Amino acid sequence: MEASTTGPILIIEDDLDIAEVLRYSLEKEAFSTRVAFDGEEGLKASLDQTNPPSVILLDIFLPGMKGTEICRRLRTEPRTQDIPIIIVSAKPIDSFTRLLGADYYIPKPFSVREVIDRVRELQARSVALSPFTIKSTR
Repeated sequence: MEASTTGPILIIEDDLDIAEVLRYSLEKEAFSTRVAFDGEEGLKASLDQTNPPSVILLDIFLPGMKGTEICRRLRTEPRTQDIPIIIVSAKPIDSFTRLLGADYYIPKPFSVREVIDRVRELQARSVALSPFTIKSTR
């Protein structure tokens, strides 16, 4: 098991049980996490410049601000437009995922393994595309 060296996985989920399952499962795999329980708190955590998330797990139905609005705002903000977003929702929105600017849609009930695999994939892709990644010429 290898620990992540990037920012935390931000879980924006108002259901305490689901948030805890995601947090526990990701931390068991050595990811650091941060949890926000409503839309406004989630948007604020997404914009945190001191500890920006490396991946966001986003529910659609949230108190305060819908996940669709959070996704739209993050995609229009230069400092957050490239943070990978995985929508985890009971609402069947797979066909709208690209329109929202999300990278993946995982329907509830979800497979914890699928969530972890997608997080790893998106973190690896983000690191590979980072302008600060130093590539060996050997």
